[in-house]
Amino acid sequence: MKKFQQLVMAFLVGVVSFGFTACSEDNSEPQDFQLPEVGQATVNVNSSDKAMQKVAKVYVDQVVYPTYKALAANARTLYTTTAALYSAAEAGTMTQAQIDAACEAFKDTRREWERSEAFLYGSASVNELDPHIDSWPLDHDELVNALKNPTLVAGFKGSDPAKFVSDNNSKFQSVLGFHGMEFVLFREGKNRTVDALKANETEEGMSSVKGIDELAFLQAVAADVRNITALLEFTWMGSAASNETKSVLSNASYVFSSLRNNGLAANGTMCYGQFLLSPSVTTGYNSWQGTIRQIFVGGCSNICAEVADQKLGQAYRTATGSASAEDSRDYIESPYSHRSFIDYQDNIYSIKNTLYGTRDVNATAPAEHSLLNLLKAMNYSGLNDLTTALNNAIQALETAKNSGKSFVEAPGAQHVKDCIDAVSALDEELNKAGDWVNKQDAL
Repeated sequence: MKKFQQLVMAFLVGVVSFGFTACSEDNSEPQDFQLPEVGQATVNVNSSDKAMQKVAKVYVDQVVYPTYKALAANARTLYTTTAALYSAAEAGTMTQAQIDAACEAFKDTRREWERSEAFLYGSASVNELDPHIDSWPLDHDELVNALKNPTLVAGFKGSDPAKFVSDNNSKFQSVLGFHGMEFVLFREGKNRTVDALKANETEEGMSSVKGIDELAFLQAVAADVRNITALLEFTWMGSAASNETKSVLSNASYVFSSLRNNGLAANGTMCYGQFLLSPSVTTGYNSWQGTIRQIFVGGCSNICAEVADQKLGQAYRTATGSASAEDSRDYIESPYSHRSFIDYQDNIYSIKNTLYGTRDVNATAPAEHSLLNLLKAMNYSGLNDLTTALNNAIQALETAKNSGKSFVEAPGAQHVKDCIDAVSALDEELNKAGDWVNKQDAL
């Protein structure tokens, strides 16, 4: 399972309250539910550190917010396509085009999630939303038990499958989210077929599981992912969140019950965007330098280290005979779709977007008020080393994508080692830059 506890930043551990303001428990009339008051990110901050303030504002406005909005929007489409697929299967009219549409919606949603992982600090970690929708590797035994459990299957097929998943997911926690859906939609790197989903499962221990039950599970989990990604958007953006996200949450108010501070940041009064843009002793970001370091180290470095040491490293070390006791042969993300290298490259693109101040992964020049231009203005001597390491990591994963072998097929390949080395080098440069900024005086 993803080691999310490593992603929770130390400064939050000490200041986050473990209480929350309970929302209404009456879900019979969701239209009466009032979303908690969560303000927008600060626009005008009184600070002498104007350059850092502008950079942080561009990062939040042009990278974090639109990524979470796109993620939530794509998750709504994913739910729509999976619900339509399940309905068609029930009616006996399921087509390959409907399966393919659900697969494409999955890929679109997955892309935005992976490109958000350079800012997993905040709501995704504090409220454990990351492991809720992205735990891996898939627990095969738990999935078998869930799909063979008549009570659970009936709940997946019930009138409110999202609520059922929210209330009962402790019984199948490790198969929630992207990787449970991936199992239903893909096998051996290909979209599932109509014939496969009309028949019983062929996986070990699952020959009694019907395809229609898998599709019920799929649309139920997709509904839950729709709700959780809406939470991510709302807890970061507050009142600036889209009306569609607010509508989702108004009809699923129960999702707030598990959040710390009712979804607010550590001081209990701000959304996470505002929290990041309000450095003070009370937020844990004591200065703009500390805020910038958080972006470099608490955000970018965290996902960089995970890609190198866990996502790539565990299976590689096992395959090449250098594994430690903590390593695992099956610690491979996205093995059914064969999209591991795509996922990992999207993780590095999330770092590029952060550094460039734009979501254009093909950008060749950073935005005016970007982290890279901030480092340039501050005469950081390691700037070229950082950009070179970023480009090398992206290129190493591009080479791996085009190698003709997916990660699960050849975890011990040389191109995997090349990726580990390149991503590790990027991690080192990110830490150098973040630590250097944190020691500088205001511009």
